Amino acid sequence: MANSRKSAVNLIDQVGQFLKKYITDHNSHVTVAVSGGLDSVVLLNLCALLSGQLHFCLSAVHINHQLQAVNDDMEKYVVQLCQTLSIPLKVVAVNVELNSGLGLERSARQARYDVYKTLNTDFLLLAHHANDQAETFLIQLFRGAGLPGLSAMPESRLLRPTSIQLLRPLIHVKRNTLYDYAQTQQLAWIEDPTNQDSYYIRNYIRQVLAPVIDNKFPHWLDTLNRTSLHLAKSQQLLDALALIDIQQCLVDNRLDGRQVVELGEERAANLVRYWLVKSRLPVLQEAQWQSWWQQVSTRKQDTHPRLDFAHISLVSDNNYWYVINNIAPWQAMTLSSWQLGEIEIPDVGVLTSQRVLGRGIKESSLNQHVTLKRREGGECLKVHSKRPHKEIKQLFQELQIPLWQRERWPFITNEEGLVAIPGVGIELAHQAGQNEWGIELTWRFHFINGQGDMAHVKI
Repeated sequence: MANSRKSAVNLIDQVGQFLKKYITDHNSHVTVAVSGGLDSVVLLNLCALLSGQLHFCLSAVHINHQLQAVNDDMEKYVVQLCQTLSIPLKVVAVNVELNSGLGLERSARQARYDVYKTLNTDFLLLAHHANDQAETFLIQLFRGAGLPGLSAMPESRLLRPTSIQLLRPLIHVKRNTLYDYAQTQQLAWIEDPTNQDSYYIRNYIRQVLAPVIDNKFPHWLDTLNRTSLHLAKSQQLLDALALIDIQQCLVDNRLDGRQVVELGEERAANLVRYWLVKSRLPVLQEAQWQSWWQQVSTRKQDTHPRLDFAHISLVSDNNYWYVINNIAPWQAMTLSSWQLGEIEIPDVGVLTSQRVLGRGIKESSLNQHVTLKRREGGECLKVHSKRPHKEIKQLFQELQIPLWQRERWPFITNEEGLVAIPGVGIELAHQAGQNEWGIELTWRFHFINGQGDMAHVKI
C-alpha cells in the first residue's frame, strides 16, 4: 500500500511538472477532454488536485459520439463526476459521418476535433499515454506510413486554426501506472465495450499482439516510443530542408515547377508534402506522387499535367503548380435582367459589374435575355473592327490562361449569341461607344491555393 501511495504521489508530481512547463500564466483556462474511460478520468482527477496549486481555471468537455447505447451511460457518468468535483462541463453530441471513406475511428476523431476547435479555452488536455503512442506507431507501420505517420504524437501542439494549445500530460506514462493510480484513489470509470472487440486494429494490437511482444521484449513500449521520437526529429530536419527549398521555389503561393524538378525526386516530394501540409491540404499518397512526378519530369511543352485526389486537383500550367477545387461542372444561369453588383457562381467565382461611361458592354446588350454559361467549344469572338474573328482557344492561349481555368470560365450570351467573355474580350457589336453607358465586369475565381495573376480579370 505504501508503494501505491508513493506511485500516486509520483504521478501527481510528474503531471504537475509537465503542466508547469506550459501553463505559466495564473488564471489560464484549462479544459480536459473526458470520455468517462480510465485514462481521461485519471487525468481529470489529477488536474482537479493540481488546479489550486498551479492557479488555473479548470473545466471539462465530453463528446457523445451517439454510436452505441453505452455512449449515453458514459455521458451520464461524466456529468455526475464533474458535479461531484464541482468542475464546469460542456457536453456535445456529434453525428459521426459513417460514409466519409475515412473509417469509423478517423471519422469519430474528426468529429471530436471539430468540437475542440470551438472551445473557449487556453489549453485542451487529452489523455493519450505511452501505450497509445506505441500502438499508434504499430498501426501506422502496418499501413505503410512515412515519417510523419511514424513520428511520435507530440506532447504539445497548437490546435490550428485556433490559438488553443493542445497538451498530452500522460504521454510518457504507461497504462498500468494509470490503473494503479485509479485503484489507489478509488476512482470509477466506464469501459467502452468496443475496446474488447479485436476486429478493430488498435484493440487487436492491444489484446493479441502486445502480450506476445511483451513476452519476448518486455521493454518494447519504451523502445517504440524512443524510435518515434527519433523519427520525429528526422522529420523536423526534413521540414527544415523543405523550408529552405520552398523559399526558392514558391512564387505568389504557387510552386515554380522547373525549380522543383531541378531539386530531384526525393527533395521535390519532401517539398510538395511540406507545401500541402502548410496549406492545410491533403497530402499525396506514394502512388499519386509517382504519377505526378512521371508527368512533370518528362512533360512536353504543350501538355498540362493534372492529378485529381481527395476532392482537389494538383495542376501545372506555364510551369507553375497550383492546387484547385475539384468540383462538378457548373450549370448555366439565365438572368431576366442584369443587376449591378455581384453575381456568384457557386464554388467557382464571382462576377462583379459596375456602370461606366465609354467602355465595357453596351447596357442594351445586357437588357435582353442574358445567360451565363460554360464554354462549349468552337466559339469565336471579334473584338476589333480591323481584325478577323478569333477562336476562343486562341485568345485563351494568347492571354496564357491556364487550361484548368478555361473549362470554368463564364461566357455571357444573349438572344443574338456570344456577348463577352470577362477578362478576354467583348464582341465588337456589343462594345459601348465613346459616349455610351456600358457595364464593366470583373471576374474573380474561387481557388483553394495558388491563385496567381488571374485571380481578378476585368473587361
